[in-house]
Amino acid sequence: MRHLLAVAAGLVVLAASACSAPTPPRSATSPSPTPTGPAVLPAPTGDHTVGTTILYVNDTSRPDPWNLDVKTRELKVTVWYPTEQKDGERAPYVTPKESELFLKGSKVAGVPSDTLSKTRTNAIKDAEPAGEKLPLVVLSAGFTKPLSSLTSLAEDLASRGYVVAGIDHTYESYVTTLSDGRVAECIACDSDTARRPP
Repeated sequence: MRHLLAVAAGLVVLAASACSAPTPPRSATSPSPTPTGPAVLPAPTGDHTVGTTILYVNDTSRPDPWNLDVKTRELKVTVWYPTEQKDGERAPYVTPKESELFLKGSKVAGVPSDTLSKTRTNAIKDAEPAGEKLPLVVLSAGFTKPLSSLTSLAEDLASRGYVVAGIDHTYESYVTTLSDGRVAECIACDSDTARRPP
């Protein structure tokens, strides 16, 4: 099954290489949510328990299109899938640093910077996948948004029997944490100075 997950990650990378980032509209402010305590993502509606794992892909055949100091294209791919495992550690939604940078980039004020990191997901971290031949759905978040913004959708699809592979676009979203713990912020978000990829 690890082979299936690796193939899914490869397909996501191919899909991502065909995408280019649009120039985002900028708004002056965003509404501030009212803090209500830790959030819980909606429960998946399908029959399967959901597992998830993170794969890191390093494409050494090309430089990063946004960061000219990086000679390879590093990507983070999250995969959700059905599992027969019922218990285990729940996957984190985001880290405190990811929460801070996403809220800052989205211009959300009035909540603690680690608010999103307290959100509970439904997927079991690194659970053993169930099944060999499952349909694949590829997800890509909108420009500036991290893949975590699609976690609830991904969990629901996986609970219905799909393998869901999603990509965090390094330097194109407010925050991407890479395999060695480095946090890549959005270089492409400054549309006045960003060099668009070919």
